[in-house]
Order: sequence, then structure tokens, then C-alpha cells
Amino acid sequence: MNNLKSALAAAMMSTSLAAVAGPTVGLDPTGSGTYTTYADLWTNVTDTALATGFIPGLTVGPGGAAPYLTELRTQMVVGTMSNSNIPAIVTPAGLNTTFEISKVVRFQELVDLQTPTTAHFTLPAAQSAAMDVDPLRAGVQNLAIFFDRLVPAGGPNSQAVPGNGVNTVRCYGEGPTSVGCGGVGDPDGDGIMILSGHLVFNDASFTATGPVGTGSFDSRFMIDYVDPAYLDIVTGSIFQDKITGTTNVPSFFTPTTMWDGATPTTVPFLKVDSSQSFAAVPEPATLALLGLGCAGLALGRRRIVPS
Repeated sequence: MNNLKSALAAAMMSTSLAAVAGPTVGLDPTGSGTYTTYADLWTNVTDTALATGFIPGLTVGPGGAAPYLTELRTQMVVGTMSNSNIPAIVTPAGLNTTFEISKVVRFQELVDLQTPTTAHFTLPAAQSAAMDVDPLRAGVQNLAIFFDRLVPAGGPNSQAVPGNGVNTVRCYGEGPTSVGCGGVGDPDGDGIMILSGHLVFNDASFTATGPVGTGSFDSRFMIDYVDPAYLDIVTGSIFQDKITGTTNVPSFFTPTTMWDGATPTTVPFLKVDSSQSFAAVPEPATLALLGLGCAGLALGRRRIVPS
């Protein structure tokens, strides 16, 4: 009986772990809902992250200052796609030649621990309305993903430009996208929003050595909107963003214009150029099932130990 319970718990955990790998996300570049590519990992070709409001040299924590808010903005353009279930690179034909997929993220994070050379960031209790990157959906959306046809008939190439400043990602640049994504006056589908979501988890840290530092960032977003004509994924799923890369302090990086056209009110503390990827991971109910499986397995093992 004990062996049966242990086997049942192990099977439950195995099922949960399989789910943790995440569902594959279907993509249809034609926007007709006929998905031709399924991938669970999309990797960037360009990535810039800016943190504003960070206070260099401050000590936060026991005996130091109280935790305080900073703001993070990132941008990226998808370069490759892969499917861990195969596993294989499954990047669709035409990516970054006839179309591109770009992403913007904007959210507040709480500096809860800091020394002159290290910092840790976590999730604050709420997000300011100023962090919203999708004003058409309810609530504060911190993540937006856009589909952009690069060479429309009779029009200029609208490919996103790496770096900072206006026009670095779709829907935040000059031209038709400054007045709407895929709306009137934008017949080529420039910057059609195909997904948006809000931040539900954040854990980030970095260590500085002189003017250069290294960081690791993990943020997760609950999907609130998806355009089924382009993506095969349901709302309520969670996207996980993981970034590891090099950071530079203000003397190395002092842009006068942010990627959305806004002028920084404080000097950005870091710029992140990294290999960034995001994958679909299970919703909280599946994570709870995983915990139940682990608990059951532990219980089964404990019961078969002789007294």
C-alpha cells in the first residue's frame, strides 16, 4: 500500500513536471489562425533594459535605508524560436526579413536589499498606472508583444532599430505606429499588438565590480490578452522572462531619450545587453499540483521507513 501511494505521488509529480516544461506556443505570421510554428522558447536578437530611480551607493536593509521603488523598461526583438519537446530550432521562415516580433516591458520593482556593490529587486505590492503598455485592456499591463510586417507594398521598411530612442520598437516609434497599432492609416499591420499581460513575479539581482556588473533577472507575466489570429496560447497562462547579462553604470550609458520617446527624469543606472528568452510556463494551479505531488512523494517515503 505504501509503495502504491509512493508510486501515485511520483506519477503526480511526473505529470506536474511535464506541465512545468510549458505548452508550446503556436505562431501564424499570416494572421489567419493557421499556426505553422510551435515553440516554447523565443530568443532575442536585440535587448536593452533601463532602470530609473536607482540610488547608487545606498545601503538598504537592516541598519540602512528603507526599501524603495525603481522602474524598469526593456525592449527586445525575437531572433530565433525553439521547441524543447523536439528539441530543435523551429524559427519560422521570414522572421526578421519579412516580419518581426518585438516586445516591450515596463514595471516597477522594489529594491529590498542593497550594498554599495550589490542590489536585489523584488515585486512591489502594486504597479503604478504609468506602467501600463496596453491602454486598451483593463488593469495595468506591463508586457506587450507586437507583430510587424517589415516590407509593406508601396511603403518603407519599418524594421525596429536596436538601441534607445524613439522608433526602437514597434508601436512606440514615429509614423503610423505613434497614433495606433495596426489601426487606420497602418494597413501593413505595423505593430499589431498580439499579446499583453501583467507582472505577477519578479526576482532580480546584480553585483557591480567597478563600472561593470553582472545581473540575473527573472520576471513572470500573467497573460491577459492574446490575438488568436497570430498566437495559439490562452489567457491565464504565464510567460517567464529570464535575462542574464552585463550591466553598465551611468558613466557608460546616459541616453537622453528612452525607447518610448520619454526623457528620463533620473539618470538610468544600468543598461543590459544580454541573451534574453521567454517561455510559456504553467499557471499557478499547475504549480500547486506540483507541490502536492512533491508532498505526497515525501509522505510516501516517510511511511515506509521502519519505526
